Amino acid sequence: MASVPASEVLRSRLFDGLTAEDRQAWTASARIHDYPRGAVVARQGEPATEFFLVASGFLKVVQGTADGHEVIVRFVGPGDPFGGVVALDDAVYPVTALAAQATRVWGWQASALKTLFERTPQVRANIMREMALHMTDALTRVHELSTARVGQRLAHALLRLMRQCGRPGDAGAVVLMQSLTRQELADLTGTTLYTVSRTLSQWTSDGILGSEGRRLVILDRAGLEKLAH
Repeated sequence: MASVPASEVLRSRLFDGLTAEDRQAWTASARIHDYPRGAVVARQGEPATEFFLVASGFLKVVQGTADGHEVIVRFVGPGDPFGGVVALDDAVYPVTALAAQATRVWGWQASALKTLFERTPQVRANIMREMALHMTDALTRVHELSTARVGQRLAHALLRLMRQCGRPGDAGAVVLMQSLTRQELADLTGTTLYTVSRTLSQWTSDGILGSEGRRLVILDRAGLEKLAH
């Protein structure tokens, strides 16, 4: 896996408000883990003993249900943290994180975090901010599932993915760097594979979406935002 410069990772919003010296203290304490596609990074229900920051690749965060199914909660991309519950005492991971592709993460054991938080309490506040944002996003998705039409939900999902893992393409297009199957999109939006396939095909014909290999490309962001609302 290609190495990711520490300077790039340290631009994460996780380190907002820190001096260069403080950021280097976090770098020195990090352990680097490389995971192949499909590997489990953290498992729901297990003690939260390590905090992670994605350096490259993507994590797929899922939550198991009582009937044995898995619900996709979100994707975690480069610069994004995972496992913020480690900042709480005696917490367990509320979700499972899987490598959606070959992924490199920086990890900090709970024992190391105690010292780091004492030196840089701002990071604890930043983690709490991230957890609050995730909760807000989850509530928004619940609202969409109960009030929005399927097309609106799918458009909202693609716009969220664009913000999480979008990279500029040609002529103003945005490439979703994490390739998703249509079944995963159906799971994200609470609908069927058939409906997602039909809707994506229509939007492709309309010039709103395109593809680059297995990756979706948003060609008309304004058109997608109009569909969402």
